[in-house]
Amino acid sequence: MADLTRRRLLAAGALSLAAPSVLAACGDDRPERQVQDGRPHGEVSVWLHGSQETGPQFEKLVHRYIDEFGVDVKLLYLPVAQLDAKLLTAFGGGTPPDVFKIGNWSFPSHAGKKRLAPIDPRAFGAPDVAAVLGRYEPGTVAPLSYRGQAYGVPIDLNPAMLYYRRDRFEEAGLDPDKPPTTWEEVADHSRRLTSADGRRVGLQWLYGDPQWALMTLTALIKGGGGELVSADGTRASLDTEHGIRALEYFAGIGNPRLSNPLGALGLFYSGEAAMVVSGTFLGPALERLGEDTLKPGKDYGVAPMPRWAGGRAVVPAYTWGWGVAAASKNGFTAWHLINYLQGRESVTANLENGIVIPATGWRDAGPRGTSELMGIAASGIPDADFGPAVPAALELAKAASSACDAVAHGRSTPAQAAKDFDATVRLAL
Repeated sequence: MADLTRRRLLAAGALSLAAPSVLAACGDDRPERQVQDGRPHGEVSVWLHGSQETGPQFEKLVHRYIDEFGVDVKLLYLPVAQLDAKLLTAFGGGTPPDVFKIGNWSFPSHAGKKRLAPIDPRAFGAPDVAAVLGRYEPGTVAPLSYRGQAYGVPIDLNPAMLYYRRDRFEEAGLDPDKPPTTWEEVADHSRRLTSADGRRVGLQWLYGDPQWALMTLTALIKGGGGELVSADGTRASLDTEHGIRALEYFAGIGNPRLSNPLGALGLFYSGEAAMVVSGTFLGPALERLGEDTLKPGKDYGVAPMPRWAGGRAVVPAYTWGWGVAAASKNGFTAWHLINYLQGRESVTANLENGIVIPATGWRDAGPRGTSELMGIAASGIPDADFGPAVPAALELAKAASSACDAVAHGRSTPAQAAKDFDATVRLAL
């Protein structure tokens, strides 16, 4: 994911990426021993992306795990933009890490190829998988499951919401205490917020980002009563009344020719974009970038995801999840480590960085949990839509991005872009 997701933020503040960080325990590790006595043993390799904000507290927690259980943990930080490709190569070569952090869009493909290990409830001290899943907010584990089997637990849940610049609203004569609630109002506000030369806009989309393109189309189409992907995941179509309407709406808002090193985030920070749709992580990111110049409630606000007038709420969302390789020779220990990393201390520390581990009661884990931002995130969970849980999810996202970019840049009409999308995904599903 790019732009308002963390790709560009992490590129600016990544942890060491060149070599694994070996956090070793003392004594005999016996890396291939599968636990028989209910305690972790041996060695576990972990691949993830990280940042300067989350890395130190994560490594502190891992060190504590090593000291407590005597397990060797090998960490490898990878750029978020490379993580999927590197993991795919590792699976292909038969050398995947034991534990990895991947997006929900990657779980169906890996699970369909039997690369993932199902959750082991013993490692969580639970009687069964249902008891493990019951520790999380309803619906937040489903996107990490495939065909009824749970393969991961969620970390970094992001229901989409609307961010808006209060100062830009005031300049345009709009009430900053009444952000738009419908897509119709978003379009009207955007017209009033867009300058004659197009260098200042209302809502700015996340152009060129496959996942966000698919999320946006999901909200526009399903929120209007349409369907992008069939319930059984075997058909997908934009060449419908609702699909073409969504592309027409997308093409009529924003300016794809605006540029900023931080993408839409930078345009929102600079004030060139008055509105963006993003996740919970953006609030703390703006605080770090803006310091004393961009304060929530004063300079910008947050609001629930818009819906069509008279339509149902659809909150596009994504989550990263911890998974374990089916080929791991130390699966129990891998899941045991994951359970440790999902504890209350981790929930609290991550929450301060805008990262939601949706364990039951997560909003009570720290001061940020009571914020307006997290209140909107929590209210969006019941209506969260994580997109199609199909092995071809990445191909669908790329096709969605191509369609959105084509209409935004005027390279194609909505009707033609819809037909091109259908032709592409027909081969993938």
